[in-house]
Amino acid sequence: MHISKCDIMEEIEILEYKEMDLSESMVLVAFPTVGMISSIAGNYIIDTLKLKEIGSIISRYFSPTAIIHKSLASPPVRIYAGNKNCGPDGSCEQIVVIISEFMPPLEIIQPLAEKILRWADQKKVKIITALEGTHALGNQEKKKFNVHGIGSTPEMKKFLDNYDIDQTKEGMITGVTGVLLYKAVLEKRDVICLLSEAHETYPDSRSAASLVKKLDIILPGIKIDPEPLYNEAEKIEANIKKFLEQSKPTAPALPKTPMYMYG
Repeated sequence: MHISKCDIMEEIEILEYKEMDLSESMVLVAFPTVGMISSIAGNYIIDTLKLKEIGSIISRYFSPTAIIHKSLASPPVRIYAGNKNCGPDGSCEQIVVIISEFMPPLEIIQPLAEKILRWADQKKVKIITALEGTHALGNQEKKKFNVHGIGSTPEMKKFLDNYDIDQTKEGMITGVTGVLLYKAVLEKRDVICLLSEAHETYPDSRSAASLVKKLDIILPGIKIDPEPLYNEAEKIEANIKKFLEQSKPTAPALPKTPMYMYG
């Protein structure tokens, strides 16, 4: 039986544990990509800024998994928020993070991204920033990888230029971030994607730290020190590998998703 995009969207629910005014906020979207750097960076930002879990996104299409953090169980896709001056020129009053450690199955990616955009419209979110990993080009053994940016509007492109973030000129981005970007272009809404090159074979905390370092520069009013990420890289990577191994016996095999590409 064919299942339409609309049917799948009906199966995705965004739960807010309490009603919050998120107008004038900046939303960071962090689904796992190459090197797990989006999830690593997102969790680091949540812990560093002491953001509170305010909601979740649930669907029968998601991995049947509970995430345990600080002895509390949460759904695989969570929403955190806190009052912080952020965004371009400090124009946002709150920061929100949508995060997961699992990539959604292929058939749900587009409706999920559209659901996030509709929710952002309802909450009057000012800007969405997607955190992304991409395959490192050239020497895979190099210690420092570059961070690139993509803006959906002329204003966002100018913003990236102002902070000397090299803009991706050619390439392809799939998954949730890809849908967020092209939908934002069509709808003329402000979305930024920050991509950090990463090792593709293991969780790359050093690459995640490069992403956090760039975020620290472009978010006035927020201090996010990336040094602990650099210093604890091996420990963080070991913990994530252990976490992924633990999930194998009980989690069913998920449909394969396209590899992220960058040129």
